[in-house]
Amino acid sequence: MLMNNGNNMRLIVFIAVVAAVLTMVFATGCTVKHTDATDSIVDSLAYDTTENDTLETLAEETLMPKSADELFDDFIFNFAGSKRVQKQRIHFPLSIVEDGVVKNIGRNDWKFDPFFMHQGFYTQVVSDLDELETSKDTKVGHVVLEKVRFADADIRQYVFNRINGIWMMQSVENVPISEHPNGSFYLFCSQFVRDSTFRMNHMAESVEFSGPDPDDDFSRVEGVIMPEQVSMFAPELPQGDIYNLIYGKTTLRGEDRTLVIRGIANGFEIVLTFRKMETGYMLVKLVV
Repeated sequence: MLMNNGNNMRLIVFIAVVAAVLTMVFATGCTVKHTDATDSIVDSLAYDTTENDTLETLAEETLMPKSADELFDDFIFNFAGSKRVQKQRIHFPLSIVEDGVVKNIGRNDWKFDPFFMHQGFYTQVVSDLDELETSKDTKVGHVVLEKVRFADADIRQYVFNRINGIWMMQSVENVPISEHPNGSFYLFCSQFVRDSTFRMNHMAESVEFSGPDPDDDFSRVEGVIMPEQVSMFAPELPQGDIYNLIYGKTTLRGEDRTLVIRGIANGFEIVLTFRKMETGYMLVKLVV
């Protein structure tokens, strides 16, 4: 059912607010520096801005609390922001697999990697919304952090396990996108965010919508919006490489996919649900 006129007026106001917030959140996430294929197998990204130096200094000076090992999300923010923590929480020699060749690197060969911290967001792709709850499950002891590198057509998988109560990175493996269970969806997402014509052609005739009520901080508005209105709520989705978290040994079910984009340290979240149809993936629901 379409929203009534009153709700539509409130949505117009809300559109402007959401557009401003999304632009700020993703402004730094649309262009990602790429390492050359001839570079070290371990990413060495240089971020020399004053802001990043300040954040790194704060992270180095702050001891990681023991409670950070209860949830992977708490751990990974400490891990990604500190050279010291990375040296402590990587199992050396670190096994790295690329093109079927195994290479082991020592502690002194590891170069600090801020992972998704410079982008300001990370993602989670699931086949069932219930899977989103696994990020809050303290029993999860296995997580894979994926760096989807579209230009290289591969996915770098950083494997973490919780051993004796503490999270450790144990291996890294490069997998061609074409061989990944979510490979076709990742490639779809890359084109969906870059090509406006492609995006319009891959939306349902009407898209379910849910978002905060601009007139009431404790309420939400729900209804249906048209494809041409979607860009008003999500004006600039992140482009370039993405970092995706897989919690536990998840088994993909069906062909529908939900893409969750989470801002770092600001509580922002946008959820896009896609249904697999004869014409490909179609956006059927947007939650902000």
